Amino acid sequence: MSEKNGNNVSPVSGYLTAVAIGAVVGAGIALLYAPRSGKETRKLLKRRAGQWKDKASDVIEGAKETIQHAKEEIAGAIETGKEALHGGAKHSKHS
Repeated sequence: MSEKNGNNVSPVSGYLTAVAIGAVVGAGIALLYAPRSGKETRKLLKRRAGQWKDKASDVIEGAKETIQHAKEEIAGAIETGKEALHGGAKHSKHS
């Protein structure tokens, strides 16, 4: 029951991929054959593309902020480590 085909992909994974692709294709066909004029459909597609672009921009901006915050924390940790190293070196010279 847990057999895999020759390329180490389970049959269930292939089935789920096919279902997902079918759903996307079906949604696209349904959108194109919906009872709208071509102009309305193009307007809808343009609006949706704009929404997806906005969402992608938001995700990218959030990732940039997260990376910047992480860089600042790492730089602070490095600086703290340098200070501790130099402070420890000075302390051991005086002993």
